[in-house]
Amino acid sequence: MREAGSGKPVILLHDSPRSSRLHLDTIRLLAPHFRVFALDTPGYGNSDPLHAETPAIGDFAAALGDALEALGLVDAPIYATHTSAKIALEYAASTARPPALILDGLSFPETLAPAAFIDAYMRPFIIDAHGAYIAAEWTRTRDMLRWFPWFATTTAGRMAMETPSSKWIEQYTIDLFSAGPDYSGAYAAAMRYDCGSALRAITVPTLVAARRDDVLYGYLDRIPVAENPALSIERLESDRTAWGEWLLARLHDAAASSAEIPAAAPSATGYIDHAEGQIHVLRRGPQGDRPLLILEASSTLSAMGWQDALCATRDTVVPDLPGFGESEALDDASAAGYVAALATLAAHLGGKVDVLAIGPASYLALAFAETQPGMVGQLILDGATDTAADPAALCPPLAFDMAGGHLHRAWHMLRDGQVQWPWYSGTIAAQRKTEPVLDGEALHRALLGVIKQPARYGDAMRAAFSSVDASARIKCPTLVFTRENDPFYAAAPGLGGTNTPRPDTIAEAAALVAQFLDTSAAAAESVA
Repeated sequence: MREAGSGKPVILLHDSPRSSRLHLDTIRLLAPHFRVFALDTPGYGNSDPLHAETPAIGDFAAALGDALEALGLVDAPIYATHTSAKIALEYAASTARPPALILDGLSFPETLAPAAFIDAYMRPFIIDAHGAYIAAEWTRTRDMLRWFPWFATTTAGRMAMETPSSKWIEQYTIDLFSAGPDYSGAYAAAMRYDCGSALRAITVPTLVAARRDDVLYGYLDRIPVAENPALSIERLESDRTAWGEWLLARLHDAAASSAEIPAAAPSATGYIDHAEGQIHVLRRGPQGDRPLLILEASSTLSAMGWQDALCATRDTVVPDLPGFGESEALDDASAAGYVAALATLAAHLGGKVDVLAIGPASYLALAFAETQPGMVGQLILDGATDTAADPAALCPPLAFDMAGGHLHRAWHMLRDGQVQWPWYSGTIAAQRKTEPVLDGEALHRALLGVIKQPARYGDAMRAAFSSVDASARIKCPTLVFTRENDPFYAAAPGLGGTNTPRPDTIAEAAALVAQFLDTSAAAAESVA
């Protein structure tokens, strides 16, 4: 979920396979006037998928209702487009909420698509450990902009449309890859859903609209306004600026009777505000003890592995460091800027955290512990690389490539970094000695983080190397993993603290970390 602005609340829902990212420009337009909540449909963006094997629109509508109840937003007007228009319609028809509904583009064909068509159109998105799926999904994305249906690559099926901008394709790809194997959930449910009954039964004031350049514009003729006084339609011109003014006016009307809602309590999972934007975090494990903050630059590939190994018994938090994934890049992308962001994050997590840092992020962790000693309880450093490596080469900008090359470059950069350091070196001396993380799902998650900010994902790496201070003195209990002849651990022995050989796997190393944290915590309690 994305939230911005202040005042009366309004809700934005997206189409499939997009996410709330679709509404970023709309959020900026509306935020000066409303408190805007842009939700991710289950299975899309950052939302978990539904558990149903073949979810129906009714399942998504029920999940929407649960989310609105939990957020205190049941009385806020809803704007929904394409797939989400059907979800919002079913929700409103079955609950008589919200107070007003704006449906922008509603598919209402006379005959639903046959099951065989839906199955072909929704070919499974299957992630593999070798990255072959990237080419398959990139080709599908390109073909969806050429033919309808995308798999019928004939002259007769070619659409009379210009190729969208590279920015549009880039954002669409991010959303498609974010949904991954779940991309077809709401998409296919919408194809199976006949909205006629809900349109005739709904009692909520419902405006159905579409722009002339919308492929669903023609369905406005089928909206049964003569049969239901709660319905109205509007035909809009294609101009985007005029559309924005229209939406602003309609939401002002729809929110007229709504009340403002209290500010939400700070959340440790999701987005956390700081001076220069928001940090996205994933928190897992039993809460109550001091959280373990797991840092990696500029990825979360190994960090997620550490979280998997420790979260059964510990409160673990993996942030997207600013500039990576869902966390906004810093204006001040220096080491000091990152330390300030980490301090804000620690404050949200209770004021004091334990920190586990991986490779180059160890330098950021040391800077954080040095400047904010009261916020760091115990420190674990899983290696530290030689600072002679060039950060610009380690994290090169990944310019968009219409052939999809940027996706393959990012994938192999991440994968190669698990087996050699630096990732671009093929020498024997560059070979790493620990077991690599080469799982396809894990690599896919890390790939998403990179392509969401292809020009800034390396900021944390650059800040880490700029923060190296040979005179820094560790003031808290510190465990430093070392590994002989492994370049990822080349500088680790000189960091101080208690040096211990790094086992081959994260799972084995996690057992040592748990023992260290428990022992150090017990020692601190006995001193107190």
